Amino acid sequence: MKKKLLSLVLAGSIAASMAAIAATSASALIDPDGSYTPGEGIETKRVYFTMPDSWKNSYTNTAGCYWWAGTDACGAIDGSGGSLAWPGYKAKYDASLEDKGVKTLYYLDIPADVPTVVWNNYIDGGMDESAPQYTAATQCKDSACEYLSEGDVDIYDDQDGFWEEMEDSFNGDKAALGSFADNFFESEYGIAFTMDNMIWVPDLTHTDTSVSGKITYYGDWYFYYGDGTYGTYPTKEAAQEKGTVGDLSVSVEPTTTPATNPTSSTDPTTVAPTTAPATSAATDPSASAIATTPTSSNNDATSAVGAKASTADTAKSTTSDNGSVKTGAASLAVILLVVLSGAGSVVYFTRRRNSK
Repeated sequence: MKKKLLSLVLAGSIAASMAAIAATSASALIDPDGSYTPGEGIETKRVYFTMPDSWKNSYTNTAGCYWWAGTDACGAIDGSGGSLAWPGYKAKYDASLEDKGVKTLYYLDIPADVPTVVWNNYIDGGMDESAPQYTAATQCKDSACEYLSEGDVDIYDDQDGFWEEMEDSFNGDKAALGSFADNFFESEYGIAFTMDNMIWVPDLTHTDTSVSGKITYYGDWYFYYGDGTYGTYPTKEAAQEKGTVGDLSVSVEPTTTPATNPTSSTDPTTVAPTTAPATSAATDPSASAIATTPTSSNNDATSAVGAKASTADTAKSTTSDNGSVKTGAASLAVILLVVLSGAGSVVYFTRRRNSK
């Protein structure tokens, strides 16, 4: 009887340990390089970002993406037992168009229910204005990425008949919607489109200053055509006709002093300029890229794309030495507790048997 009981205890301990290990593996939602990896069954949308070359420095050579609401929010990663501090997840570099001179393209497959992201250059600048990383850190305004409808963004509202044309096409042959036909739907605000496969382009000429003193850049979501170009219409042909096609391979730095608090984030007839880097951004940033003190600039940035965006919550500040979260820390503690409990049970019953 005692042997049978001891066997049951051992079997239970092993089973519990294996279940805990499996749970930890399933909830490890960050790649070794810090990028986001969707868990099983999580519906995603792909969002692109172009990071100007001027945002790279000795602390970073890549882009970052932070969100605080929706599935796997950086402040409290669902199921992992950990949290991810600012600057959030590391964006993935897209090197597929390097031969065409496109070296600024990044993307992430994020949960479909994420309403707002903050693109940055993957540096936690901290709050110490005398620290070198303070000025090295750069970020955009909050970028609403749930969907856009009439009244949200000037670059679409200012195009005469844009929303009417999109609605007519949506209810008709959908030809004007091109490869973005699945993005469009009828919302409570009228015809709208989601951000799946769209690109956020920062406007280096329009900035704002947060209450913490950090400069944040405006920008907009554009339809990305997959060839290094983007525009304000779902089809490249329509955007070319309107003169709103931008090229990621073109290196243009603003020559004017950035405007603050602009009434429109981008002139509807001119696509925001971006810059092309001299070297590839495919490699990881150095370990010193992320400071341990979180910046609060993401907490007071206001969305550049519409009134339906929310305000960011306070970011958590638990980071690893390379700036990415150490996933499964709490789960690992649970595993150790289970294993130790099992070992303790074995010792206890063994001692009981030997004392007889």
